[in-house]
Amino acid sequence: RILVLCPHYAPDVAPTGTVMTAIAEQLAAQGHTLHIVTSLPWYRLHDVEPEWRGRPWRHEKKPWGRITRVHPFPTDKANIRARALGFAGFIGLAAFKALGTRRRPDVVFAMSPPLPIGIAGLVVARLRRAPFVFNIQDVFPDVAIEAGVLNGRRAIDAAFRLERFTYERSDAVTVLSDDLRDNVAAKLPAAQRDKVHVIPNFIDTGRV
Repeated sequence: RILVLCPHYAPDVAPTGTVMTAIAEQLAAQGHTLHIVTSLPWYRLHDVEPEWRGRPWRHEKKPWGRITRVHPFPTDKANIRARALGFAGFIGLAAFKALGTRRRPDVVFAMSPPLPIGIAGLVVARLRRAPFVFNIQDVFPDVAIEAGVLNGRRAIDAAFRLERFTYERSDAVTVLSDDLRDNVAAKLPAAQRDKVHVIPNFIDTGRV
């Protein structure tokens, strides 16, 4: 039984949604039961798709388990403070719904970005007494700093502290490549660096 927290999932068209959908489909094909907690589709319009509006969350039954979609609180991309508050609202609501999972999961899996979703996954895992796996698609805050989106010494220091806090308390951290493994491992105590694993994203070469 796998409990997944992720920012996007099909039919949302965000790249992380496409990746997570493929991962979930393969896990289901291997016989695992999944509960996906994600956002209502919003990436294409940067607003909740019209057919998904009207409720703060929705549940869907699937042959392999279920999907819970919660409101993403989308805001103007250029307003960093508003985006941070929106992410906080989404992550809080996602954690609340994840904790409502009826049966205790065997593992909690969270996909970043956004980085704070790792805290939600960690809290849920600890309260449900399950191991926590943190999947890194982009290393934050490094990417945000290099892009000039995150600036100010206090904000950057706080983001790095949050990043290290989450890595250190994860039972495993998965990354996409060797260079990302080196980046993440360098932020961990030497005794914990072997919990960082490289699992490249795959592609269906028959379909794409």
